[in-house]
Amino acid sequence: MLKDKVTLAEALEELEKIVDVLSRSDIDVEKGLEEFKKGVELVEFCRSQLKTAENQFIELKARLDKTSIDADEDVAQ
Repeated sequence: MLKDKVTLAEALEELEKIVDVLSRSDIDVEKGLEEFKKGVELVEFCRSQLKTAENQFIELKARLDKTSIDADEDVAQ
């Protein structure tokens, strides 16, 4: 699944489905292990996407803060 372009929302939706499958008491071991492996891959993907978004937010906020400081300095002069 992760070989295709997947959005964070799609990955989270797939994780919800996997949790539902793993919550059943009648799931066999092989199927459970397969689903669990997919779930781990999806969690890693989601963490990566969230870290990237966090870094972009920090960078943009720093740019905004710098712009605000520069504007304040211009007004003070």
